[in-house]
Amino acid sequence: MQDHYCYYLPSSLTGISEEDCRMWHGRDGPVDIAPPLFNHMSESLLDMMIECDKDIGFMSDYDNPTRQYGCYFQQQFRHPMNRTDPDSLTVRESTWNAYLNGINRTNLQILDSATVLKLLFDQTDPTKCIGVSYEYKGEVRTAIARKEVILSAGVFDTPKLLQLSGVGPETWLEPLGIKVVANNAEVGRNFVDQMAIYMAFETTEQVPELPWDGGTCGWLLNSGLKTNNMNWTDIQIYCYSRFPALTLDFPIVGYDPILAYSQPSIPFIRFLVFNTQPEAQGTVKIQSLSPYDRPQIDHGWHNLSIYDQNNLQYGVDFVHNMTRYTNWGKRYIKNELFRCKSINKKKSLKLPNKILYSYKCC
Repeated sequence: MQDHYCYYLPSSLTGISEEDCRMWHGRDGPVDIAPPLFNHMSESLLDMMIECDKDIGFMSDYDNPTRQYGCYFQQQFRHPMNRTDPDSLTVRESTWNAYLNGINRTNLQILDSATVLKLLFDQTDPTKCIGVSYEYKGEVRTAIARKEVILSAGVFDTPKLLQLSGVGPETWLEPLGIKVVANNAEVGRNFVDQMAIYMAFETTEQVPELPWDGGTCGWLLNSGLKTNNMNWTDIQIYCYSRFPALTLDFPIVGYDPILAYSQPSIPFIRFLVFNTQPEAQGTVKIQSLSPYDRPQIDHGWHNLSIYDQNNLQYGVDFVHNMTRYTNWGKRYIKNELFRCKSINKKKSLKLPNKILYSYKCC
C-alpha cells in the first residue's frame, strides 16, 4: 500500500534503518508517505524534541511496532514531487488519487454527490439486502446488486442508514413508524470517540509556521493507569505552532471563515491532548425519517469513568510539566492562556513520568 520515503532518503537523515524500512514499510505502493520537514524545523521545535529525547525518547519512526512510545515528528500522507529531495514540494494524497482516479474498468461506476436514501431488501428473504435507493442530480434511483451490497458510510451514516432501512433497536425505530427488518439492539450503540483537550500557551518568540502544521510533532504515551494495557499507548499529544485550520486543503464547514483562519496577535503554541482508548461509549440514533437529517450523537462523555478522567489528567499534567519545569519550557513559554484550575495542589495523581499536580481540565 505504501511508497515510503525511507527507501529514497538516507537512513542518516530519516533515522530508519534499511532493515526496519523493509520490515515495516512498503515500496511502490499507491499511497505516498513523505518525510517530516527535517531541514525546516524551527529551533524551538528541535529543542523541544531534544528535551523530550532526554526524558522518554525520540522516535524516528513511530509507525514501527518495536517502538511506539515517545515523541516524534509527523510523517505525511503526501506525494513528493522529488522523492530523493527531503525538501521537495508535496501535494496532499488521497484514496481517490491513489486507487480510483484514472481506473478504466467497465464494471466500475463512481457517482459523486450522490446520497443513499435507504437499503433495499428481498421480499422473499426480508433480511437479505439486494441494493440501495439513492438520490442523484435531483432524481431518486435504484441500484440492484448482483452479488452483495457493501455499506461503508462512516461511523455516523452507517448506523443511520441501517436504522432508516429497518435494522436497529426496535424501541428506536417503531416510534418513527419504521418497519423493523432486523431487531438489532447494537446498531447505533458502542460508539467510541477520542476525547481531546486543547491547551494554549503564549511563547517568548514566534514559532515559525510550517506548511504541514496539522500535527507537526507530538507524543505517544502510556498513562500507566491500566496494568493490563502497558504495551499500548493510550495518550497522544499533538503540537501546533499555528491554527490547524490554516493548513487544511478544504474549507471548514460551520465556522466563521474570518475567525477560523485568523491568528491571534501574540506568539503562541498549542497542544492537543487525546485519550486514544476511552472507556466512554455513546450512541448514534436517527431523529427523523429523512436521510438528509443528521442523527442524534451522544458521545457518552457526560459520565466519564475514573480512568477516562485520570487519563486526560495525565496528558494535561504532562504538558504542564513540560511547559513549566523543563529547560525548554523555561526558555520558550511565557504563560498559559485560558489557565486550568487546580483541583488539589497538595495531592497529586500517582502517575509516572514526573507528574506533579492534579488540574481540572478546561
